[in-house]
Amino acid sequence: MFHRQVIPSINNKIHAGKSNFLPMLAHAQRFIATFTRSLPRLAALALTTALVAAAPAQADSVSLDLQSAWPLTMPASGQNAEYLAEKLNALSGGSLKVKVYSAGKLVPPLQIFDAVQQGSLDAGYTSPLYVAGRFRRAALRRHPFGPDVLTHAAWIYNGGGREIWSEIYAKQGVVTIPCGLMEREAGGWYSFEINSVADFSGKKLRFAGLAGETMVKLGASIVLLPTGEIYPGMEKGVIDGAELSMPAIDVTVGLDNVAKNYYLPGWHQPAAMNELIINQAKWDSMDEAQKTAIEEACKATNLRSVMSTQTANAEAVKGFEAKGVQVRQFPPEVLEAIKAKVDEVMKEQSEKDADFKRVWDLCLLTVPRPKPGLPVSNKRIVRSAG
Repeated sequence: MFHRQVIPSINNKIHAGKSNFLPMLAHAQRFIATFTRSLPRLAALALTTALVAAAPAQADSVSLDLQSAWPLTMPASGQNAEYLAEKLNALSGGSLKVKVYSAGKLVPPLQIFDAVQQGSLDAGYTSPLYVAGRFRRAALRRHPFGPDVLTHAAWIYNGGGREIWSEIYAKQGVVTIPCGLMEREAGGWYSFEINSVADFSGKKLRFAGLAGETMVKLGASIVLLPTGEIYPGMEKGVIDGAELSMPAIDVTVGLDNVAKNYYLPGWHQPAAMNELIINQAKWDSMDEAQKTAIEEACKATNLRSVMSTQTANAEAVKGFEAKGVQVRQFPPEVLEAIKAKVDEVMKEQSEKDADFKRVWDLCLLTVPRPKPGLPVSNKRIVRSAG
């Protein structure tokens, strides 16, 4: 088109005797040659522009400051937080930039939920037990004389447990993801031997949630201390006994130096699921790929958590015994008496709170409750430690 329109016009004027148009002709010819050589580059530029416009926009990266409720060196609970952060940074391909902090670095461990709710902390790796006093239904995420670890996980993922759990937190502006499946805990460390439930009367104990309410019914007073304060609490006589976790975790705190009566297994928490909590506005700022990465990383954390403590539990018990700790079992009559008080607590809470009753009824319907006693998994721990 350019050749047919521009060149004839110029030539006509030249043939008309207007030779002053010769410079114009030379300029036009140079322009045509340059334009023709540029066509391939212009076409390529147009194609690139079209492809970029058609491609889906890359998700904005999201930064997450994540604090653990436990020291990052602690097996399972603490190390899970660091593992989770590593997985999220890797799975998201840089779309999520997670920085993990140990217990107390940004906020006190028992204030993680409030900080996440208010938005002063993006996310927390913690336990629902720490807010069980505020949200009664959350306490049922791990309940005394409950199911084993696999049954507990099945109830959360497939039995309606997670839906109720999310419902509780959503009203607070917090998103919760099951993240860190935990095996049965030990029965705790005591400065005294337990031969009957009367031995609990007048004692100051570190217990949490429904188990703590049960101990109150047995005459004990409850002192809820963060992990880092349990050792000095036992050492100074602030508390007479404490449950923390399983042997592999208990050994890291050094409680075998301040108490010589260790009870296995625990009745108060046959299984548990820790949680990743995220501020709702921060969660809403993520795309679906980022949210999926978080869900999948937490599932991987569940498996890692359970697998990482099996051998370590037995080794820890051997170490306790070598240092003179008396590894004991609760007498059957003590377990029966505790179980009776647990049933009272459940009944009272159900009568006071319709939501609690709804969750407890769901537990009873979908989750079998074992009788008090020593489960097979903990028998293996005790035997291998002997």
